[in-house]
Amino acid sequence: MSQKEIEILKRTLAREKAARKAAEKILEDKSKELYNATKLLQNHLAEKSSQLKGVFDNILDAYVVMDLPGNVLKFNDAATKLFGYDIQKQTVNVLDFVYHKDLPLALESFYLLKTKGYYRDFEARIVTGSGTVKWVHINASLVYDKNKRPIAAQGIVRDITEEKQLKKQIEDQQKKLNIIVDNSPIGITLTDVKTQDLTLVNQSFLDMLGYSKEEFDGVSPQEITHPEDEPESKAIRKQLLKGEIDSATLQKRYVKKDGSFLWAKTKILSVKNNSGDLDYIVATIEDVTKEHKANLKIYKSEKQLSTLVQSLDTAILLEDDKRNAVLVNNKFCQLFKINENPEDLVGLNYNDIILKSNRALFKEETFTKNSDALIKENKSELRKEITLEDGTIVERDYIPINIADGYNGHLWSYSDVTLNRTYRRNLEQQKHKYHNIIANMDLGLIEADLDGNITMVNQSLLNMSGYTEEEILGKKGRDLFPLKSESRKVKEFIAKRKVGVASTFELKVKRKNGDTRFWFVCGSPNLNLEDEVVGSVVVVLDITDLKTLQLQKESLLGKLERSNTELQEYAHIVSHDLKSPLRSIHALVSWLKEDNQGKLDQVSLQNISLIENTLEKMEQLITDILEYSSIGSDSKLTSVNLDNTIEELLKILYIPDHITVNVKNKLPTLEGDSTKLKQLFQNLISNAVKFIDKDNGLINIDVTDKKSYYQFSIEDNGIGIDKKFHDKIFKIFHSLNKSKDSTGVGLSIVKKIVDLHKGEIWLESELNKGTTFYFTLKK
Repeated sequence: MSQKEIEILKRTLAREKAARKAAEKILEDKSKELYNATKLLQNHLAEKSSQLKGVFDNILDAYVVMDLPGNVLKFNDAATKLFGYDIQKQTVNVLDFVYHKDLPLALESFYLLKTKGYYRDFEARIVTGSGTVKWVHINASLVYDKNKRPIAAQGIVRDITEEKQLKKQIEDQQKKLNIIVDNSPIGITLTDVKTQDLTLVNQSFLDMLGYSKEEFDGVSPQEITHPEDEPESKAIRKQLLKGEIDSATLQKRYVKKDGSFLWAKTKILSVKNNSGDLDYIVATIEDVTKEHKANLKIYKSEKQLSTLVQSLDTAILLEDDKRNAVLVNNKFCQLFKINENPEDLVGLNYNDIILKSNRALFKEETFTKNSDALIKENKSELRKEITLEDGTIVERDYIPINIADGYNGHLWSYSDVTLNRTYRRNLEQQKHKYHNIIANMDLGLIEADLDGNITMVNQSLLNMSGYTEEEILGKKGRDLFPLKSESRKVKEFIAKRKVGVASTFELKVKRKNGDTRFWFVCGSPNLNLEDEVVGSVVVVLDITDLKTLQLQKESLLGKLERSNTELQEYAHIVSHDLKSPLRSIHALVSWLKEDNQGKLDQVSLQNISLIENTLEKMEQLITDILEYSSIGSDSKLTSVNLDNTIEELLKILYIPDHITVNVKNKLPTLEGDSTKLKQLFQNLISNAVKFIDKDNGLINIDVTDKKSYYQFSIEDNGIGIDKKFHDKIFKIFHSLNKSKDSTGVGLSIVKKIVDLHKGEIWLESELNKGTTFYFTLKK
């Protein structure tokens, strides 16, 4: 190494020594400064501690004092308990108990504290000395010395772990409720009592009415209620607001966006706050339009369904417009303790039926005044709960039967729901509002985890399936309920649920006792607060009764169609067999006429001509009977002159010489089926001839114009009918299941023809003074 290099190294070493001494001097000065600052801080804290000792010791929340690097200088008892550290035995920095995921947030808060001098409402997680994670709320500020220099920081720390957990539980419950509400097949609305606005409307209800959510904003409950049903709805709202009732069920119509309306069963429930004041009104709306229309068709077809009605487990009473019983089933007699056969009650007035029952069961205002009011209003009332005097609870339906020509009677049905109602009321008293709403919708509810294991079911589902809660929880729904034939539907639902898609479908299931039922299932993924699929929520509606009724209806219509076909085929055969001998007679008369040509006198030729005319008319009558066999089907309507009809009938009917037929007034011309109208008058005139026992018989045919219809009468002076047999004759007119009548005079056929012309038939008769048949035909 050269001398020059040595010199350079010496100078470098000297500079480093000088720099080291300068650094040591700075470090020594800073150490003294830090020592003095620490002493000053301790003195300041001691001074402040003596001033705030009483406050500090009595703060319920945790109180923390730290120096600017974050070292804890002071804990009160609450802080020691919260953080789990004893600062008397160990040195603690606030970063020691910051939860690792919240560290960036904590550093940001320290920055705010140093720059602004404080921060408020800071929420984060901490890890206590025992390793427990807790949520805390912090308000902090800097501590200054006399020269207004920051020397420390202090903060109030409140444990909000339970609040956070409770908030999360509430949010989870709200999310589940929203899933159920949004995916329910039944419409749900929530009305704010103060503003009278609809604050919640689910998608099912919007779909029912044809609105989008945007279009429905600002629509009031009154606007979507049918004007005729609004008074009843308004009265119920008033009762709810006054606290007179907590819930109500009514049948009402809703006006759709396109102006049409739907029938819906609406259940209304009041929601009160902790003070007992009404805050909201919840309504569940089930579209029963199809059911309503189906009921009307069923009631119009009651002739075919009478056998089915007798086997129903629902009490049925069908009355005509004069409140006389037309149909009574066995269940009605059992429910009201009537020791009579249902057939013996047909034709009796409502009051007479009550006399035959156990009258102790009835409340006068319920079964007489209330029923009279319903009939007068001519409005349906479905599922009306009535309590009998013995405590039995029945659900009553009242349905007026209005056909094209007006009111034709009404139907009463009663179902014994005592056990159901008693159990439901006890259940409703113990349930939370959330479960209360579900119970009122009569829907089954299932919650399952990602593996399909059932974690929760409600009571409605237990009732539907027949299982107990212990038998269901932990099991897979797909292994417990569906039939094997339904496995494809279940697999499709599981696949959709896994990708977060809701679905609805009909499912054929098996109850615990082996009974087969039909369920309408609406399933959707169950999401947590992070929108992660954690399972599924399934809402179930039992539609077995509706499906069964639909299948029975289709079967009955099929049987009726086959019967009509067989009847027409039989009529064709009979008419063919009747025409054959007529043609033979016609041929024989022709041969007789040819063989004796020139030998017969004028009177004989005239008689032969009469025979030929009579044979032709007889053949035409058979053809008419063939056409009549299809009565009720489409007919050829023509203009029929009834004077000409009577004239033709008198030529072909056998009228003894001692009987005179008078047409008192000119008969009208009607639009109708010529064959059927001829059959009508033929049967009644033949009937009158048959029962005239006087030497001078008389038959009077008359008509009276009643503006919208004609009233006809056929009067004879025959043997008449004793009044004690009148009820038997009237049964022929009003019976719905007779294929022929016992009188042998064709009155059931007459009744059918009159019905086709939307008319009525009745008689007046007295023994030995003859009989008058009256009937009406619509113009």
